Amino acid sequence: MPSLMLVGGVELGGTKIRVARGSDDGRIEASETFQTTGPEPSFARILNFFRGGPPISALGVGAFGPVAVRPSDSDYGRLRGTPKPGWRDFDIAAAAGALGVPVALDTDVSAAGRGEAALGALAGLDCGIYLTVGTGIGGALVAHGQPLPGASHAEMGHVSLVRTPGDDFGSVCPWHANCAEGLASGPAIERRFGANLGALPDDHPGHALIAGYLGQLLASLVLVAAPNRIVIGGGVSKAPGLHARAHAALLAGLNGYGFYPEAGRPGFVVPPALGDDAGLAGALLMAGAEARRR
Repeated sequence: MPSLMLVGGVELGGTKIRVARGSDDGRIEASETFQTTGPEPSFARILNFFRGGPPISALGVGAFGPVAVRPSDSDYGRLRGTPKPGWRDFDIAAAAGALGVPVALDTDVSAAGRGEAALGALAGLDCGIYLTVGTGIGGALVAHGQPLPGASHAEMGHVSLVRTPGDDFGSVCPWHANCAEGLASGPAIERRFGANLGALPDDHPGHALIAGYLGQLLASLVLVAAPNRIVIGGGVSKAPGLHARAHAALLAGLNGYGFYPEAGRPGFVVPPALGDDAGLAGALLMAGAEARRR
């Protein structure tokens, strides 16, 4: 059995950044978390973390998007069309490459999906979905432990939903009036209710509204991909009861259309087994694979 390598991982989120050293099997040894600011100061802190410790063999980066993740893309490594101020067109691959080690780049949700597939709630499954509901909504379809490749990464959070009657809330998405991210992400919830979902009273109608929208999204994903399990992470997912409410809304959306039994079973919609470490674990796994490829 080959010896483990020391590698680095970065989870580049829209609100916060997490960095870690660890082994190439996804085990975190040391980590740090700080707020996402502009691209230059953010990457200065990332580089300082890794330069201030033992050398790493490779670096894995899971980034918010949209981002060009295929090495064959002419704009590989650059953020595409993000609404985050200052980050549009920023070259993540070049900034990370300043460490002088091989770099593997993917989306933050794909990194988390890898982590859960190797060490968490998606381990051993033929097909699973990792969905994050936080600053934005995004997802990755994971088959046999790896996110499925395509012409680009998936943008599950921008699937269009049917609004609940009477909901005239102005979408927070600058592109879509009725997408999941625009109606049910963390910023949408804060703007709707003046508080995060977990801070609302148990009987607040916001719980049913947000779960209903997430259930619509899950029903669409189930009908397209027929996953064995769906993992929902991100800050919004920490609201008590969200997974059960979203699962119930998913089943209501399917309306008895039982085309495979897994969707109706307990444990079909779950939180990440790795908790907040799923993305970092996946980034370390990406780094290990890149180091071995080189």
